[in-house]
Amino acid sequence: MIHGNIPAKVAVLADIHGNSPALQAVLEDIQHNECSQVFVLGDIINGVDPHGCIELLRKWSDAQDIELACLKGNAEFYLLTPELEALPRKNEPFNAYLVQLIQWFRDHLSETDLEWIRSFPDFIRWNDAGLAHDSPVDRLSPQSWHIPNIELKYQEWFYHSPGIQSDMAEHKWQKLLDFMDEWNLEQVFCGHTHIPFYREFDRKLICNVGSVGAPLDGDPRASWVMVEELSTKEQTITIRRVDYDITRIHQLIDQTPDYPAFITLGIQEAYKKWLSSGVHWKVYLSS
Repeated sequence: MIHGNIPAKVAVLADIHGNSPALQAVLEDIQHNECSQVFVLGDIINGVDPHGCIELLRKWSDAQDIELACLKGNAEFYLLTPELEALPRKNEPFNAYLVQLIQWFRDHLSETDLEWIRSFPDFIRWNDAGLAHDSPVDRLSPQSWHIPNIELKYQEWFYHSPGIQSDMAEHKWQKLLDFMDEWNLEQVFCGHTHIPFYREFDRKLICNVGSVGAPLDGDPRASWVMVEELSTKEQTITIRRVDYDITRIHQLIDQTPDYPAFITLGIQEAYKKWLSSGVHWKVYLSS
């Protein structure tokens, strides 16, 4: 939990997905906009340059003396899953692939990286806002999705939240708004779906900040959100889109042929097309 007064400008970002060139461009944009605090809502590591993204975040925030707070996304939960040798249903194809991927991440991260990730919370309360990777409902009410007969340490492995999406059915919006009332939240910031939007309900605001490293809204530019306090009662939310040199992440992909997704799923070229277009790799794999 993080409490405190809201600085004049705050940056909220998510879903970097190991894309250090996109992250570099976003951090430069954050610095240009003179934000004094940064929240990262998870899924930092799951891509070809996990260590590079962690190192960049930490060195940049230290150099700029900008407060940085990160929380866990799916990838970080997977990474920290203990005793994978005893994972239930570990021989099922997706689980076998995911175990291979997590081992790759562990091999490419330092112990300092892992120690830092272990320190991440899975939910941040920031004044009257709740920050979560997927949804505060999932983070604060895990009993609603826990699977019977699966040990607690493996529950995150077997759950993939639908997250908060702009086209959700009205009853799902109402469930979220009721939850916000219950927890005294006026705002929610999240990621996970890789599609940015914000929506207001009376005095409540829900904002998905999109994805830095792997957008899915048909716009390949990196996405992040700036929250600006103009007065005690006036706030602006700006979805920022940032161009970056996509050939740099293509080069990193070409230099990482052992990345498990490229071997097991065979998506290397489709993955590059995703990052160039903002359209999921599966579209290109099937075409």
